[in-house]
Amino acid sequence: MLTDEERVENIYRKYIDVICPYILQYELLSNTFPIEILNEIRAVFTHLSKHNLSNDDSVKRKNIQKAEGHIKRAILDCYKYICMAYEDRYAEFDRRYKRADLSLVDSGEFLPQLLEARRNAIALMKEARKTDLLINSDAELTQDGSYEKYEKAFVAYSLVYDLIDNSYKKLENVRKKALFKDYLAIAGYIIGILGVALTVIF
Repeated sequence: MLTDEERVENIYRKYIDVICPYILQYELLSNTFPIEILNEIRAVFTHLSKHNLSNDDSVKRKNIQKAEGHIKRAILDCYKYICMAYEDRYAEFDRRYKRADLSLVDSGEFLPQLLEARRNAIALMKEARKTDLLINSDAELTQDGSYEKYEKAFVAYSLVYDLIDNSYKKLENVRKKALFKDYLAIAGYIIGILGVALTVIF
């Protein structure tokens, strides 16, 4: 069993080692900072302050427990918002490569893997979102199931993002070929119109 000091140290460690990198990741993906995470961080440090300023052991332990609940909720919110940012990135990917034949990437293996990974991520995110009403930062037991579901959705969405990111050069090659075909088709159309116009004139 951890001492109170070790529990407080774990809170600080999760903030530095887990939450800060996730916040950075989210900011890089979306160029924003979600207020919900900031509110949880503020709640964590409010309870830690109350813990440090109290001389009553029961008050100190109660505030440690509440800080632990808020730190866990902050991580859960990081999972949620990064998943949403990944979904936005997927929408951008879809627009960018909608004219490209993605079945040509990795000998046809990329597209089925991507579609299955995204289908799985969406399903897991839906399951996680169903638990939103059960989440209570101050009651760790009620949020454990939600936390695990959001963590699974986060891992699944990370796989989707990695599949796209790791295939960037191949995707761009396929997109350039599609653009070249489009340019040829437009050029052929214009030449055809000019040919008809010249025939009519002469």
